[in-house]
Amino acid sequence: MERVIHRRLMNWLIENKKLHFYQTAFRTHHSTTDQLFYLNQSIIDGFQEKPHKKTLAVFLDISAAFDRVWRQKLVHTIQGTGINGKALLWINDFLRGRKFSVRFNGALSESRRMWAGVPQGSVLSPLLFLIFMNTIHHHIHPDTNIACYADDIAIWHSHNDITESEKALNTTLKGIAEWAENLKLTTNADKTNYCIFSTDRRHRSSFNANIKIQNSQIKKVDLPTCLGVTLDPELRFSKHIEQTTNKALGKLNIL
Repeated sequence: MERVIHRRLMNWLIENKKLHFYQTAFRTHHSTTDQLFYLNQSIIDGFQEKPHKKTLAVFLDISAAFDRVWRQKLVHTIQGTGINGKALLWINDFLRGRKFSVRFNGALSESRRMWAGVPQGSVLSPLLFLIFMNTIHHHIHPDTNIACYADDIAIWHSHNDITESEKALNTTLKGIAEWAENLKLTTNADKTNYCIFSTDRRHRSSFNANIKIQNSQIKKVDLPTCLGVTLDPELRFSKHIEQTTNKALGKLNIL
């Protein structure tokens, strides 16, 4: 039954253009490559413009988002897409009254009520999570780009004046913080970072952006990781190639 609901719900969302293009997770013909390509191509396009544009990118972490889905808000969000009637009632019943227990060393714990999150292991849960996260686009600055793979979120802004990107990203992050609070999600400033992508080594080394989320300063990094790929400020991928090569050689040595 869950697979039938998933197929019909996904088809309806796609046909009615309810899932935004920036969300590439758990969708047919989409993958992590889409997010990485969108981000990288946007940065390269900025490099090729005259005057050359710098890109300020924030890699945002949301703490345990999958396990903290507010179910009442999820049902309300689903209804907001236009889904009503028996389908909405079925989804509400699917989420309600869930319990879990833990098995360890052959012993099974008492069952406990699940008050938040979508059911682990269900084929329907990833899609419900996408719907829950789908409203983030309402809080993006008009000139700011966003790409998401589930809860892996990259936000960036390109401009020849890096201070303009700083302003745009702070505006966006303020909106995202309000969005997260409204959904009872928590942004994790300690695991969130930003990087300046530019061919001007001197400028990117000397400039330190004042970017905050929920009044917490976001740290600057030179080699951010996005969906398992190590990026570098000029998008040469030399560090990622080095890491991948070393990993492969390590496995060969084991053999």
